[in-house]
Amino acid sequence: MPLFPVYVDLSDREVLVVGGGRVALRKVRSLLKFTRNITLVAPKLVPELERLARREGVKLKRRSFLRGDLKGKDMVIVAVDDLDLQRRIFEMCIRKGILCNAVDSPEYCNFIFPALVVRGDLVIGVSSSARVPALSRRIRELIEACLPENIEEVIQKLREERERMPKGEERQRALTALARKLIPLPR
Repeated sequence: MPLFPVYVDLSDREVLVVGGGRVALRKVRSLLKFTRNITLVAPKLVPELERLARREGVKLKRRSFLRGDLKGKDMVIVAVDDLDLQRRIFEMCIRKGILCNAVDSPEYCNFIFPALVVRGDLVIGVSSSARVPALSRRIRELIEACLPENIEEVIQKLREERERMPKGEERQRALTALARKLIPLPR
């Protein structure tokens, strides 16, 4: 059965990323668009991740994962190749009611980290329900290629129009018509 997509406000949530390699780098880059409350635990980090973490104020713990690292966390991303560690962290998260994603191991996930398109307030998540991540990435690339260059200006225009109109069906019709005018379907 496919997974239901949900968008969550992470601005005041605490996120833990376990791992210091290229995958952890990609996850931290994505997460920084949504929160600054990121703790990174890894004995070693690729240089680019270390620079990003220091520049963006990510809390660094240069050591192996400890059970106590979960304290106060709302979401955990496990970006390591060690399947036993993925399983153990996932099981601890389940017991504590923490969302957990073990990269490339859907059996150790209670949520999926989708392929993301982020342009200002526009966020599009693409998922194959963890079955074929390469397909999700490719679909994300196709969506990015189709978005107009001025999408953030379009969002601002639509937001302004929405704020000045009273709630109701008329506002919905007007905004739908304006969105279609500003972004016509390709021929």
